[in-house]
Amino acid sequence: MRLTVLSAVTAGLLLLTACHRTEDQAGRAHGHFGRYASVGLYAPDKQWTRLVAAEQAKDPQAAQPIDDQIIFVTQDSATGEIRACGDLTGYCIGMNPWRAPLPAAQMVPIRLTAHVDPDPPSVTVVKSLDKPPAPASK
Repeated sequence: MRLTVLSAVTAGLLLLTACHRTEDQAGRAHGHFGRYASVGLYAPDKQWTRLVAAEQAKDPQAAQPIDDQIIFVTQDSATGEIRACGDLTGYCIGMNPWRAPLPAAQMVPIRLTAHVDPDPPSVTVVKSLDKPPAPASK
């Protein structure tokens, strides 16, 4: 009797823990491994060097912004934050556009002062539809 109750409790606990998936397991089910999704790799340019120049390390042997070879850009899939980080300096900048709601002026449809006139219809397309296609030459 005691063994039966113990087996039933153990089986119940196993079933309950099997229903609870961790964030990492849930991500793997959708083909995503972890919280951070890679957005891209970019070459640092003059602007990157100027941007991080104020944050240079005091150690003369530490990597400087000019030493960065790649800028890693990642997105935190939980918060939406986007970060760009240098590969050798480790310096990061970031933004989170989802931290605050958009103002009414930035919600679609956006108000415009003027609309762009549509392009004129293409005469070559209209004429080519009137004629049957030419046979292909061999």
